[in-house]
Amino acid sequence: NFAVADTSGNIAYLTSAELPIREDLQSNTVTGAPPWFIRNGTGGNEWLPAPSSLPADQAVPHQILPYAEMPQVINPAAGWFANGNNDPVGTSIGNNPLGAQRPGGGIFYLDVGYGYDGFRGGRIAQLIRKKIAAGVKFTRADLKQIQADGGMIDAQVFVPYITTAFANAKASGADPTLAALGQNPAVAAAVARLGAWDFSTPTGLKEGYDPGKAGGVDPTPAQATASVAATLFAVWRSQFIANTIDAVLNAGKLPLPPNSTTLVALRNLLDNFSTNGGVGASGVNFFNVPGVTRAVDRRDILILKSVSDGLALLSSDAFAPAFAKSTNLDDYRWGKLHRIVFAHALGGPFNIPTAGGAFPNPLGDAIPGIPRQGGWECIDRSDNNARASTVNGFMFTAGPSRRYVGEATPSGIVGENALPGGVSGVLGDPNYFSLLPFWLTNQYYPLTVQAGPVIPWQ
Repeated sequence: NFAVADTSGNIAYLTSAELPIREDLQSNTVTGAPPWFIRNGTGGNEWLPAPSSLPADQAVPHQILPYAEMPQVINPAAGWFANGNNDPVGTSIGNNPLGAQRPGGGIFYLDVGYGYDGFRGGRIAQLIRKKIAAGVKFTRADLKQIQADGGMIDAQVFVPYITTAFANAKASGADPTLAALGQNPAVAAAVARLGAWDFSTPTGLKEGYDPGKAGGVDPTPAQATASVAATLFAVWRSQFIANTIDAVLNAGKLPLPPNSTTLVALRNLLDNFSTNGGVGASGVNFFNVPGVTRAVDRRDILILKSVSDGLALLSSDAFAPAFAKSTNLDDYRWGKLHRIVFAHALGGPFNIPTAGGAFPNPLGDAIPGIPRQGGWECIDRSDNNARASTVNGFMFTAGPSRRYVGEATPSGIVGENALPGGVSGVLGDPNYFSLLPFWLTNQYYPLTVQAGPVIPWQ
């Protein structure tokens, strides 16, 4: 996919691929396994044969989706578009990747949706709409701020269910098991923190790196507070997955779906709880609490149990390298868990940290890596495993290989860039990680854009 802007004010989003058309989907049915599985190509689910003559520039020897039906937009009426690896045309909305139709008939199928990042794309659009509503013209500084956003949009979805569950636990006549969770002071304190959270994810550490804050600078009180809430939510999420989706599928010895699919499924179950009671389209109940009759009580018990389980995890021996078995919520700073190691192909001292000792582990070798803001499907990409349950499980290993902000002006492109690493690959060279401080703190340097002929590489 390509995002395009030119100095005349045009913008466009375009995709380029050759997608074979399947004969069963073109007949508005599914023959055998759906198209996201490996299919046997017989009995009506083969790719349609190509016409007698292929276009000169087509590589796939089958009928393909016409270019006009590929995701694209040129100069949209809204004046903007956003792309965060999200579903570009909405075919996965409603958890049905086969629910859209081609203009001339047949199922319009692009992808099952496992690779789409709906939360991240949604957060980008949310911030753009907020800026537009304020009636202020965008600047490059605004786009940098959006790129640096570490807000957890899935927390916006799930935290209200946590606070509602706690309110139900405190209500008169609550189920005894649910009421006991509501009377737990640690659970009460954790829920209060989540309810007051702004969904940001700062490290909360002097040693941590956040947008505009280098390592060695103390966090603000607000950053420290938000950091604790980020930790509490991340461990709640992992335990809630374990107590619902994974508990049911593991009992049936079934494979676990990817993180993104799991969270979409949980949101679907919760958003439609009033009608499905936690039962999926398969007829399977994912909110099982033996001896509890009401579905809403089972839901709320598992939500608050996951808070309790998360707190037990944070104070356990397994997390002692980060939190020294503390039960004080103030100690649970997100940067102690959310860390990154820039892994070199040769490993060992070539990794950052430690870059041959020149960039030591900020928190000591017991918990390796550089503490940094972010989390699951934040705009400032830094995904950890949503099922993490170990002290190093919340680390992330992938992020933006390049941050770029460009302004297309009538006189040319004004660009700013940020890259991880350094301009030298020689261990011991002062420039081995010279660019990394910009990347870690979401700062940029000017990018030279030169008009003229491209000189072939010699």
